[in-house]
Amino acid sequence: EQKVITPQKTVVMQTSKTIKLLANVQNLENIQNMEVKQPQLWSPDSPNLYAVYTQIYDAKTNELLDEVHQPLGFRWFNFTVDKGFEINGKALKLIGTNRHQCFDGLGNALPDEIHVRDIKLLKAMGGNFLRISHYPQDPTVLEMCDKLGIVCSVEIPIVNEITENEEFSANCLHMAREMVFQDFNRPSVMIWSYMNEVLLRLPFKEDSVRNAQYLKSVNKLAQSIEKQIRQDDPSRYTIIPFHGNHKLYETAGLTQIPMLIGWNLYQGWYGGAFSGFATFLDDVHKKLPKTPMLITEYGADVDPRLHSFDPQRFDYTQEYANLYHEVYFKAIQERTFVVGASIWNLNDFHSETRENAVPHINNKGITTLTRELKDTYLQYQAALSTQPIVNISGQIWKIRAGNANEKGVCMQPIKVYSNLQKVEVIVNGKSLGEEKVIDNIANFEIPFVNGENTIEAVGLSANGLKTKDFQKIDFRLIPKNLKDTDLKFNEINVMLGSKRYFEDKIMSTIWIPEKEYAVGSWGYIGGEDYGMKTRHGVQPASELNVKGTTIDPVFQTMRVGLEAFKLDVPDGEYSVELYFAELQSKEAGKTLIYNLGNDALKENFDERIFNVSINNNLQISNLNLAKEFGEQQAVIKKFTVSAENGTGINIQFDAVKGEPILNAIRVYRKY
Repeated sequence: EQKVITPQKTVVMQTSKTIKLLANVQNLENIQNMEVKQPQLWSPDSPNLYAVYTQIYDAKTNELLDEVHQPLGFRWFNFTVDKGFEINGKALKLIGTNRHQCFDGLGNALPDEIHVRDIKLLKAMGGNFLRISHYPQDPTVLEMCDKLGIVCSVEIPIVNEITENEEFSANCLHMAREMVFQDFNRPSVMIWSYMNEVLLRLPFKEDSVRNAQYLKSVNKLAQSIEKQIRQDDPSRYTIIPFHGNHKLYETAGLTQIPMLIGWNLYQGWYGGAFSGFATFLDDVHKKLPKTPMLITEYGADVDPRLHSFDPQRFDYTQEYANLYHEVYFKAIQERTFVVGASIWNLNDFHSETRENAVPHINNKGITTLTRELKDTYLQYQAALSTQPIVNISGQIWKIRAGNANEKGVCMQPIKVYSNLQKVEVIVNGKSLGEEKVIDNIANFEIPFVNGENTIEAVGLSANGLKTKDFQKIDFRLIPKNLKDTDLKFNEINVMLGSKRYFEDKIMSTIWIPEKEYAVGSWGYIGGEDYGMKTRHGVQPASELNVKGTTIDPVFQTMRVGLEAFKLDVPDGEYSVELYFAELQSKEAGKTLIYNLGNDALKENFDERIFNVSINNNLQISNLNLAKEFGEQQAVIKKFTVSAENGTGINIQFDAVKGEPILNAIRVYRKY
């Protein structure tokens, strides 16, 4: 017996048939034609979901022997370069994310509640597309996509390379068939995917003859998978996601096989500039003018603890990623032949071989491992949501610090993400006025005072309703003159060689960028910033996994050739902590395939030995970090220092061999 159940849970159609099932017969075909007149259509805006109940009864006793429930959605769709993606005759740009089923402390063994929560997060952002990468995931994921109206691409796990034998090919075809049959009835699934970045890791690139043979093997397997998927499911589209080397995939003949092409692009992150993204898209479109394309991956790593008002590529700050996504989103929206895009990634996820700012984590998620919302999520929500949105940036940046100006405040920028025309910001009860929202962003300069600061952002909808967002910021204001009696100096935490802020949520501390010493204030004397050298240029911070710490970014920058660090603090007793880690090495860094050439190069470096004195008292003699502690090892030296007779604190570094270094310094008043 077959029943079709409407979204309102009523039976709209029912049919039955009596058959005789012989012993040992499997897969007996039973076709029953049914017609549903004027169905409610499924789409991201209106995910009307029917269901089909198939039940088997014993004809004699009428006992229910078995039943299966399958989703059913009525929709038609197509992809073209002229109109992009259309569903039920309506053009719709697909914007969403990729997703790994991963959560802090759980790996990928997730309960249903987290799968449900993730898809709800995507929908709340205004997303309408999910690339399920790089493997079919828990059935709950697609169940939620059916219910909430998320268009999906599902993929089998062929990643980076293939194995050239019959067993591997047979397994790939088996996986592809299982993928199609498992989710054939789901209305949310519209794309079948395979071979993610399959030419990223060429095993024979130094042997031209063998390499050519390998490319032919990849082509042959792709054609086999493509043919089988189209035979098993002629109604859906196919895609192969490529990394950003069009010529290589063209040489292998892969650009002509799938119905859609996906590009995993990271211009302005792994190399190049933001502008290279649009240039690449336009160049490829000229070569493949009839092939619709999706941006199957794009993103920049964000350690949510890191911030900068002068963001740089590979500094892992939230602010650099904000700029990255602003440029990419605009370029995607402007091109109809780009039918959709999926951010890499919905959430941060474990990646054991990576080091970076947070070792063993890929931080390109727009939410954290525990699903805190990064600015990138807030940014997309303002651009995509149909509901009024006002989001103050930095929702998970709760502790800030900075130097006071002549007026006794510290001016720092914030962004407000909104889909309204204007936004007003009120700080500590005082309005800063309204600013126009341009490309979903309004910019404000906030006059932070010492202690708790309240920020309120208010937007007015066309119907007169107000939409608001609130934040409370704990601001640690540093006096312009450290001997200021009105604003008492208590502590300062500085990262040397850095333009970044680092919030240590566990210790409730905020680290600030270095500055050069000025009389009455604080800062370094002499030396230069260390930058990690790679094939794509110098990076602003090391991405080595510093052993013995969980606050790697504090140790991943340093000032080399430092002469002194001075603080003109008032008389009193202070704790001084010097943070060291030897980031340079005689050996080249290990190569990681995903860094695409950004691995550390071998440096011209021999040995480093130096002395450290505080207020002319020798405290550390002949410090050789690499020899005593090992490279990339966190070392903290703590001292109690008395500032007397108005001389403050003067930390001196004297070279014995090579150049002295300092990674960070923490100073706080004891009494």
